[in-house]
Amino acid sequence: MNLKYIKKWFKFTSNLSILILSFVSISQFSRAFAQNSKGGIDWIVVIDTSASMRGAGGTKNIFPQVKSSITQFVNTARLGDTVTIYNFDSDVTLQAQEITIRTNPDRGKLKQIINNLKADGIRTHTGKAVQYALKNSARLNQRPNAANRTVSIVFLTDGLEDIRGISNPVPIPQNNQLLREQQCKPYVFFVSLGQTEHEKQLNKFANHPALCGKGRVLRDPGGIRLNKLAHNIRPVLIKPQIDASLSAINLPPVLPGKTIKSIRINSISNVDTKVNLQLKDIEKSGVKLVSPSTVDLIANQAIAIPIKLQIPANTKGGIRKLRLVLQATNKAIAPQTIDLSLTIKPQLSVQPKKLDFGSVVTGKTSEIKTLVVRSTISGTASLKLQGNFQDVSLKQPSETVSLTVGETKIPVQFKASESSFEGKRIFNVVVTPDDPLATPLTTEAEIQVLIPLGRKIIFWSLLILLLLLIALTIICFIQRKTPWELLQDIRSRKHLEGELELIEPQPISPEEEYISLTHQQKPKVNLSALIPAIAATNCDAELIVNWQSGKKYVYIRVLEGVIFVNNEKITTYQLYDEDTIGLGNVKLRFNWLGNQRPYEPNSGLENF
Repeated sequence: MNLKYIKKWFKFTSNLSILILSFVSISQFSRAFAQNSKGGIDWIVVIDTSASMRGAGGTKNIFPQVKSSITQFVNTARLGDTVTIYNFDSDVTLQAQEITIRTNPDRGKLKQIINNLKADGIRTHTGKAVQYALKNSARLNQRPNAANRTVSIVFLTDGLEDIRGISNPVPIPQNNQLLREQQCKPYVFFVSLGQTEHEKQLNKFANHPALCGKGRVLRDPGGIRLNKLAHNIRPVLIKPQIDASLSAINLPPVLPGKTIKSIRINSISNVDTKVNLQLKDIEKSGVKLVSPSTVDLIANQAIAIPIKLQIPANTKGGIRKLRLVLQATNKAIAPQTIDLSLTIKPQLSVQPKKLDFGSVVTGKTSEIKTLVVRSTISGTASLKLQGNFQDVSLKQPSETVSLTVGETKIPVQFKASESSFEGKRIFNVVVTPDDPLATPLTTEAEIQVLIPLGRKIIFWSLLILLLLLIALTIICFIQRKTPWELLQDIRSRKHLEGELELIEPQPISPEEEYISLTHQQKPKVNLSALIPAIAATNCDAELIVNWQSGKKYVYIRVLEGVIFVNNEKITTYQLYDEDTIGLGNVKLRFNWLGNQRPYEPNSGLENF
């Protein structure tokens, strides 16, 4: 019994080994042909879920190990890879469509799909599974980024194709035309797991000329030869190589006597190797490689190699041609060369760093100051102003100046325009040599612009007038009145408003019925002066204007006799719209629209 158990266990572990080693071989093989670490792999995994995979018919139940191996494959898939999963028996079912590996939850989604697979189907429709996978591959290879990606199809099956009783079956050879249309793009791997049976059509299909050598059948029921096969595939398919390039095409110019630390070499190798770096000074400029002399590259891991170069202090300005050679210790790897164009700038300086030109009146020129330029090159240079110079211009030099090796003195003078505003100007004087390799020189200039007294008076007068005009415009807009109407309002501010209506005695003519107080244009008026009938009553009162809290009010004040307002005897009283005034047998009504009496007790009586 123990010996029989050991034999069964050995067969069980053999199948597991086949799957694990198969996926290792497939992954290495596909990535070797891809030749592009940025592209990624689009995996199409097609799984046989016929009942024989779980031991129906007396075979060994290998389906748990199959799912475990696929799960392990998902764990080792790289970021950027996509995974599509089909299962097939009598028909083909899509379980996962192009799931991109970006995070662990993406892997978890695929693992859940794999875990839910069940091997309880009948028949083994391998030809239709091949058809679905090739059609999906064709679709993937039509994407805009297809040139940077690789499609790899993996079939896992344990027996012969069985299409009995299936209507319109798709035999394996029927897919040859689909294969030819793929134009050598996909990689196809058949992992044959059967202990006793193997579909020989798979061998012919995998070796079809249309696959261009990208097909493989991984078959070893006993698990003896597969390990050796996986070991032999890697060195044959993976060609060791290094890819190196500059991280920046245009290197910044440098000064003599400096160490360059800004150069980065982007490098990647598909195998582990040590690389020696050498600098060839083609023009004998004296530039030397400081570091590094060697660097270790890890397979498929991009690295930016920092390069330090030493520039001699006596090196002349100009463009220097250099060549960096990366030589791997692995002799099978061809050396990589990178040509560098290094720009060495000429040295220039300017003194002083700040010039004070004092004060200058508008329309006049400033005093003359001297700039001293020290240079290692000869040629010409132009002067320009930069910054807050406003209406200040350069009086001299009026054109380009000549630079000599050594020291050059440049007289500088400014002029303030007639329309300049008063104030301090702080700006830069920029000296730009005609040599494109030379850096412009900058010195700070300061000048105080003054305005004559007469011009100041005119300026401020105009400014005040403008502000008054703006204020008037705003007031007119708010009040919705013309300036003339506003002037009339100001003039009539202290004038009476409203009208008196003669109720008794009855007026002789309609003109005598209403007397306009507004038209009187007076701050106060006697009632007897407006209505002659009042003179016979031996009573008289005056109407006056009183302003309180920014509002105009009209009051009546008794001059003689007894006077009633709203049947109330008064001495002084605040009038509101429709108040009645009684003077003997004369009865008046005071009308002033918009000035109604508030509903407050005794609100009309107020002494002042």
